Amino acid sequence: MCRLLAFRDREKINGEVLKAFVNSARYDPFSPYKSHPDGWGFIVFVKKSGIWRSLYYRSPEPIFRDDLSTLTSIKGEEIMGIIHARKAGKKFLQGLTHAHPYHIRAGVYDLYFAHNGSILRNAFENPSLPYTDSYMFLLKIAEGIGKSNDVKESFRFAFNSLKEYSASLNSALLSYSEGEGPLIQIGYYYNKKEALDVSEEYFRLYIWRNYVFSSTIKYYLGNADNELVYGDIMYL
Repeated sequence: MCRLLAFRDREKINGEVLKAFVNSARYDPFSPYKSHPDGWGFIVFVKKSGIWRSLYYRSPEPIFRDDLSTLTSIKGEEIMGIIHARKAGKKFLQGLTHAHPYHIRAGVYDLYFAHNGSILRNAFENPSLPYTDSYMFLLKIAEGIGKSNDVKESFRFAFNSLKEYSASLNSALLSYSEGEGPLIQIGYYYNKKEALDVSEEYFRLYIWRNYVFSSTIKYYLGNADNELVYGDIMYL
């Protein structure tokens, strides 16, 4: 499992939320591994003078040892994005290549995707591919867009069809097209039976203002009481 933050705000990223995110990656009281050190990354879209720009960054270093100045200096009329800190499930799937958010092009869309959890590989058509289950989740979304060109329906179909194979599908998809601009979708689902082996709180997602985040961010932030609707997708 990893830690996830998706947001939409004005001017800049909330500093207290970002600080809570970094702390959650450094020490996670809900995680059996206690930290999320296996790389991190972000995708941020920022609007200036009515025009969208994007900044995309991934690193194999943990966020709590990296330079955050590029992220903290982003300012604009409107700002939205995804930040992810990773705890790898398999050692051979570590490094820059496997840091989230992933990026892929599908139809008219640029897709940026981050996922927390695990999915059985037999859920996918080609389970032997040397990709993370998270990237294969994204490929499934992209395949749907290739058929329908509907980014919302494609995410929902992939999300619902993978539930029975997953420990967690907590995920954020930022899509961008010239015609529609940026959109963030957040899926919230975890297997409640598997969650009994850990703290169920570890899997929960919360929303505060227009910030959606993993439970550990709530733990450090201390002022987010609204859990997302379990098993569903929301939009920012």
